Amino acid sequence: MLSKWWWRFVSNPEDLWVSVVKAIHGGATAGISSIIPIKKYIPGLWKDISSVDSALEKMGVSLKENLVESDGRWKWRPEVDGTFLVKQVRLDLEMVNNDPEHFIYGWNSWAPPKFNYLLWRAIFSKVASRVGLARRGVPIPDCSCPRCGLNAESPDHLFFNCLWSRSVWWNLLTWMRISFPIEISKFGDLIGFIQNKPGSAKWKRVVYTVALATCWRIWKGRNDMVFEGRFVLVSNIVEQVKEDVLLWVSNWSTVPKPSWEEWRSFDISVML
Repeated sequence: MLSKWWWRFVSNPEDLWVSVVKAIHGGATAGISSIIPIKKYIPGLWKDISSVDSALEKMGVSLKENLVESDGRWKWRPEVDGTFLVKQVRLDLEMVNNDPEHFIYGWNSWAPPKFNYLLWRAIFSKVASRVGLARRGVPIPDCSCPRCGLNAESPDHLFFNCLWSRSVWWNLLTWMRISFPIEISKFGDLIGFIQNKPGSAKWKRVVYTVALATCWRIWKGRNDMVFEGRFVLVSNIVEQVKEDVLLWVSNWSTVPKPSWEEWRSFDISVML
């Protein structure tokens, strides 16, 4: 989003705000870049905007090489028709960098915010698993998984590698007619695998929404076991996920809603 201000600056040279920026950051001592002027010793938002170039460069995308002038108009690469698309910058980052450290999270407006937050935290191992709590200095007498007891409860184990969690994912992926990725061992890789499956944009969004609901129900089932001693059956989790997603699609999206019978068999042709 900040990188778009580079395009706004060079595309609107007559705007008042552009004149103000030039007056503040221009001049012989400005250290003018090839596109925008910046005096780095002056604090403020413009300093943050100017730092986008180096941030993108570290992730493999050069703002200066992609933001070019063609036929008197500034564009994000010549093939884009005269506008700066934040979405295109994001897609370029995803194409050149698969490093989990630079993972670009896809916010899904079909799901409630807390579900998005949880998935983001799970991908980056920020949830309060037993291993995570121990690393923060919380005295945990036993870091083993409260469900299977076979391994330490790290975020990857909690959300994917535990036999209970894998059974949940296997059932839901099979329901959506997606082959289970047996070679994957990291939760973030699983989400990337789901996001990169071929299909239409709406189909991908439905599948991604299912992944969000699954992450939430796995977390809730884990907490039921830890704090209430109640083991939730895999079949119950699977049904709860299906109910959650159909409810979200019905209330948070504009696509036609399938009937419960169609949804149970994952016949979503009416949504596409």
